[in-house]
Amino acid sequence: MGRGGVTEHIEQMFGSQGLTYLFYMSRVVVIGGGVIGCAAAERLSRDGHKVTLLERDHLAARASGAAAGELSPHGGDAAAEQAAARSLAMFPDLVARIEKDAGMNVEYRTQQSLRPAFTKDEAMALQGTAGEWLDPAACRLAEPSMTLDVFGALRSEHAHLTPPRFVRALARSAAAHGAEIREGAPASGFAISGGAIHKVVTPSGSHEADWAVIAAGPWTRAVASTASVDVDVRPQRGQLAALDPGAHVLTHSIFWSGGYLVPKGDGTVIAGGTEEDSGFDDRPTVEGIAGLLELARRLVPRLGAATILRTWAGLRPLTPDGRPIVMASAVPNLIIATGHHRKGILLAPLAAETISSLIS
Repeated sequence: MGRGGVTEHIEQMFGSQGLTYLFYMSRVVVIGGGVIGCAAAERLSRDGHKVTLLERDHLAARASGAAAGELSPHGGDAAAEQAAARSLAMFPDLVARIEKDAGMNVEYRTQQSLRPAFTKDEAMALQGTAGEWLDPAACRLAEPSMTLDVFGALRSEHAHLTPPRFVRALARSAAAHGAEIREGAPASGFAISGGAIHKVVTPSGSHEADWAVIAAGPWTRAVASTASVDVDVRPQRGQLAALDPGAHVLTHSIFWSGGYLVPKGDGTVIAGGTEEDSGFDDRPTVEGIAGLLELARRLVPRLGAATILRTWAGLRPLTPDGRPIVMASAVPNLIIATGHHRKGILLAPLAAETISSLIS
């Protein structure tokens, strides 16, 4: 049957809308099984594209799995906070959808956070932002375990989830819509002709592609270089510690001076997170963990007696200007999605929407 006959046959079966859908469905290979790659795979498979996701290790093996899971849109300039707020608004629908598809709970919930001020200048800066300002007496009522040595705190609402569960649910939801999820499958290069990618190559074979998406965190530069595309992104280590206070000591998440304490549903508290230029060394250090423990003790003195359950670190992707990259590259059917730094979990829905619009 020739193309004209195929067209006529499809129109008879599905109508003209079905014809458009079938002819424009793309084969998309997503490289990277962290939160950005899995969110892209979920969105694109739901759009009707034929998606293959390649992850060299296992899903959420790197920064996505190491994250504390707080979804706070604060931090950065006005444009960054606006983008973060837009992405945050997508979470309720996204979470409901993927939990249904995946049959698992990502432990998404909203909770309140405090941003304390230890100086008058900090207090004045916080009072100029959105949220409820608490004086020292109100701070003691809201969070009795927090240090008394504050000028006040800004209370606001943010969301929280468990990152490894979230990433796994995104992948399962993508698979439920037809995506192929391949773990232990590193991308080793591309077959390019006519200036465009036609295949993504792995050690075990190749995958035909109308589009390729590289969402490999700080490893994006190395992967993109095999297509002669340079991406200016580097790793930055963030260390974390899980603490067991032995009793309920914290109701709010607390953010101060680039660090945070996040209470978990099991009673533990996550202390994070450092920002260190360590290359691709993702091992926690004595100095880094000591700084987190001092932060925890200063913000909540009772945590000085907590037990250290574990320490770990992740490598966040960082661009020179601190802004994420989600755009087509010099190779027209190659999309780069990286550089989300500390906001990868939060910005994943917005990144997936942007990737979808680039392909559609």
